Amino acid sequence: MRDAGSDDRLTHDATPGKRLCSCPVQPDHGAMASPFRIPGVFKSMMLLRRSLLLGVLATLSLGAVAQQGGYRTIGSETPTVEGPVEVLEFFWYGCGACYQFAPLVDAWKADLDEGVKFTRVPAVLNPNWRLHGKAFYTAEALGVTDRVHNQIFDSIHQQRRFLESEAEIRELFVRNGVDGDEFDAAWNSFAVDSQIRRAERLARQYQVRATPSMVVAGHYVSDPGAAGGLRELLDLTDRLTGQLRAE
Repeated sequence: MRDAGSDDRLTHDATPGKRLCSCPVQPDHGAMASPFRIPGVFKSMMLLRRSLLLGVLATLSLGAVAQQGGYRTIGSETPTVEGPVEVLEFFWYGCGACYQFAPLVDAWKADLDEGVKFTRVPAVLNPNWRLHGKAFYTAEALGVTDRVHNQIFDSIHQQRRFLESEAEIRELFVRNGVDGDEFDAAWNSFAVDSQIRRAERLARQYQVRATPSMVVAGHYVSDPGAAGGLRELLDLTDRLTGQLRAE
């Protein structure tokens, strides 16, 4: 896990012998409320590029040894579930592991029944990730997530267009049939800003340390490093939701 004073190398989890295999949290370098609204814009863009590179490099270590049980827990008591079991996926568009995970999640999600409620949450773990979080919630507000979600991933990881500014993100939306004025209204809306603040709050609440991470019923938290891989993370999620529904 990273803290504000750590460097930009891949770090290790506190568990002995276990390497973080997904994208690690980058440090908050202080004065940035948003990395693209300050005089030091070049520095902020370089930090985002560095984060993107780390996401690609981190993907190479997805064979890490799983921790005991494959997850950690928030709180001491197993939750009593009434209604659907909530599953949250914390992701970042710049994360190579999240890019690989996305088609697996799409296939997994298509087979879910009404007993599981799945929600994507952009991981806004530092200021450099906030811009991509706004892109996701702008798509949600406009009802075009199915149209642009994978396009954003492809832009970054296939086309090497890192979407480092609002203008670049706007261009991508417009290329995919979104009216520019409608994009502007959603991007600057109170609703999108509120969703971003909620995402930040949830990441703190569930102590998200890496992406992708899955949170089941607000109690079980896992990532590919803990579970042993991307497919294993989905298998673990299925087991946990099944256990909760059976209780």
